[in-house]
Amino acid sequence: MVDLEITYCQPCGHQPRAVELVNQLLAEYGMPLNKKLTVALKPADSGIFDIVLDGQLIFSRKQEGRFPTVDEIKKQIEPKLSIPLEMPSK
Repeated sequence: MVDLEITYCQPCGHQPRAVELVNQLLAEYGMPLNKKLTVALKPADSGIFDIVLDGQLIFSRKQEGRFPTVDEIKKQIEPKLSIPLEMPSK
């Protein structure tokens, strides 16, 4: 299972952006994503918009000075969602 956390600034009005990001990810991957990914939305303050994947910060609005694109987040998630092919033993 892959854990994605989006911490967003509630007073700044970042909640719709966080929800839209989740909606776009779910629309892109459909059921395979639902079975392998848990998503948590965490309200906060101070202008935060951080994305943490499996305990590791993968995007910070404060560090980057902007919001992430869906493609940026997908590039981080996809390797963790792929299932390695099992090689037949000889």
